[in-house]
Amino acid sequence: MDAVAIRQATEGDADAIADLIARNEPDLLVSEISRDERRERFRDGLTSGATASLVAEANGQLVGELTIVLNHPAPTEIGFGVHPEWRGRGIANALIERAVHLAADRRIHKLTARVMSHNVAALRVLEQQGFVEEGYLTNEFVRKAGGAKDAVLLSRPIQLTAPRL
Repeated sequence: MDAVAIRQATEGDADAIADLIARNEPDLLVSEISRDERRERFRDGLTSGATASLVAEANGQLVGELTIVLNHPAPTEIGFGVHPEWRGRGIANALIERAVHLAADRRIHKLTARVMSHNVAALRVLEQQGFVEEGYLTNEFVRKAGGAKDAVLLSRPIQLTAPRL
């Protein structure tokens, strides 16, 4: 397997992240916004400090991403995606592990994720990473194409150590 590096995303990654998300199947996307709107939201979130993002790279190509919506002190929500050709190689697990460490470093007590109920792969990865189901959300995601999709709300508490004096 090619080596995959996980790093903190920068504003310069906005185009590559928008392209990566555009490669996902439309029925697995929470939001059906345009590539340009997604790029601008990503840049705005990083610039304002409302989000933090991680990217996975292999051979100079972005192959995965994870965004953390920083709602601190409220639970903090994550969303992630992996390039279709790179799925099943542990990239999502590596991104989530890094997100857990980032959350602990920032003293975030809990991570949450809302996942479309039919996205079995994402649900499985989150469960492998210690997330548990907290609820089922009916008609959570309204679709531009019509209708709405249900979601599963999952969470994972973060083990915080006492602050260093």
